[in-house]
Amino acid sequence: MPEASHVDLPELRSSDRWREYHAYSLRQRARVVRGWLFDGLTHRQLDDQILGLDRAVTKGYQAMGILHAIGLRGDSRGIYKNFDQDLVMTRLQDAGGYELLLENLGGSDSEELTLQGLRKLEIEELFAATKRTSLERKLRIRDQEGRAPDRIKIVSYTYKRNPDVVAEALNRANGRCDRCNSEAPFIRASDNSPYLEVHHIKPLSEGGSDSLENVIALCPNCHRNLHFGQLGRDQY
Repeated sequence: MPEASHVDLPELRSSDRWREYHAYSLRQRARVVRGWLFDGLTHRQLDDQILGLDRAVTKGYQAMGILHAIGLRGDSRGIYKNFDQDLVMTRLQDAGGYELLLENLGGSDSEELTLQGLRKLEIEELFAATKRTSLERKLRIRDQEGRAPDRIKIVSYTYKRNPDVVAEALNRANGRCDRCNSEAPFIRASDNSPYLEVHHIKPLSEGGSDSLENVIALCPNCHRNLHFGQLGRDQY
């Protein structure tokens, strides 16, 4: 088994076309990426075997669109044949710049997911569920009764935040939400302080600084609104 340092890195060439990428769940995209990199399947084979489509009709364009959005082109097909996925992911993580590829490698059934990938998977599956009729949902619930839920291994990477920045942001807020100006909804049991949550305006994962200028203290409702509301953080 080769060492991580001996694993070649794919050259990513980004695309401005995302229609196919967003048309499929994280789970489906992960299977496409794995089939491409590890099994060496062609675009048509991926449409057929992974996405369940008639490749004579789609001609492989669905899988191709997913792969191109991630940046994977023809020269990367099958580059990880006979390689262990953990080894490949370690190499990509160490190299940096492969966050989107890593997210889509870790989204398959009962295998590895980043926490961010898990959240996106849950949101995508919830969105799909809302589009089904009530009868369809009830039938799916009935079919799943008695079955154990999928077991997923979580690979978590996070940023170590400066506790002084967090404490000073809470002190600056003085018990009121920086967004809606409402009082904190309750008092912490641990230290009797007003409960607010510190939010980075520009996320650390996008290069935001862990500084007082880049943080605000929010009530839980506003914090969830910024992350999951229709307007998101641009609303602040």
